[in-house]
Parts: sequence; structure tokens; C-alpha cells
Amino acid sequence: MRREPRRFLRPKLLVAGLIVLALLAVLCASLLREAAIVGRTAATAAARPSLAPPRPALTPAEESYAQALWVIHADVKQAAYNLTFSGLRYKLKQSDGPDFGTRVRDASRALDQAEARVRALAPPSSLDQVHAQYLDAVKLFQRSAAEMLKVTADGRDDHLLAAHPLSQRASETLLRVGNAIWPAEYLPN
Repeated sequence: MRREPRRFLRPKLLVAGLIVLALLAVLCASLLREAAIVGRTAATAAARPSLAPPRPALTPAEESYAQALWVIHADVKQAAYNLTFSGLRYKLKQSDGPDFGTRVRDASRALDQAEARVRALAPPSSLDQVHAQYLDAVKLFQRSAAEMLKVTADGRDDHLLAAHPLSQRASETLLRVGNAIWPAEYLPN
């Protein structure tokens, strides 16, 4: 009679042992999965750039200057646009020499007026460098226009090639100035 209970206990122990092993396997699998998720989250967080601290707000004097320059900036952008597309139209034979000359002279006059208006502004000392950079950009556009006008005198297209880097540098300078006082307002595409 003693042997019957022992035979019956072995299968119960075997089943209980298998259940315990299955529970341990599930526990290990869940721990490994959790560790993998935490590892991926940490890697994603490390790969994500940290946010830069917010820029300080412009002072009232800086804001006033930025608004006054913005009005002038619209005219400078239009003149730069006219210069660029006058050169393109001329090169694509959509414009003749006299029409090209008229368009470039008009843009040049607009740039001269813009320069005078920028010089009349009194920037706060914190924006002196920005002011100087803006004037440099306007002067580069003016030099570009003067170089482009030489095409009307001698008909050589190499003046357009010489004018392009000047306009390019002026545009890049305007982007830097814009980022300093009009962030997210004047972005390249």
C-alpha cells in the first residue's frame, strides 16, 4: 500500500515542476523584453538632440529696430528678386538688352534707396553687428547690379557670371541677419 502513493506523487511533482519552469520561462522572457524596451528608449533619447534653450526675447528697442528694418527688407528682397530674374530672362533670351538694362537699373535704384533708409536707422548697440551685416548685403547687391549693367555696355555675358557670387553672398548674409532678428521668418527652401 505504501507504493501507490509514491507512484501518484511522481507525476504530480513532474507536472508541478513543469508549471514552475513554465512560469520561470515567462518571467525571464518578460524581463528580457522589458530590458530591450528600456534599452531602445534610452538609445532613442540619446540619439535625439537636446533642445536648445529658448532665445531671449528682443528688447523693446531691438523689436522696434527689427520692425523698421523689416519694411526695408521687403524692398531689398524685391530688388534682389528682380536682379536675379532679369539676369535669367536675359540669358534665356526672353528679354533684350534695353529691357534688361531698365530692369537692372530699377533694381539698382531700389537698392540705393534701401541703403539710405537702412543708414537712417539707429540700431540699439546690441544689433550694431546685424546692422553692419545688413548694409554689407545691400552693398553686395549694389555691386552685383553694377556688374550686371556692364552687359548692356559691351554685351559680354561673363559679367553675369561675375555678378552671381556677389548676389549669392548677399543672400547668405541676409539669411544670417534674418535668423538673428526674425527667426523662422526668412528660411531658405
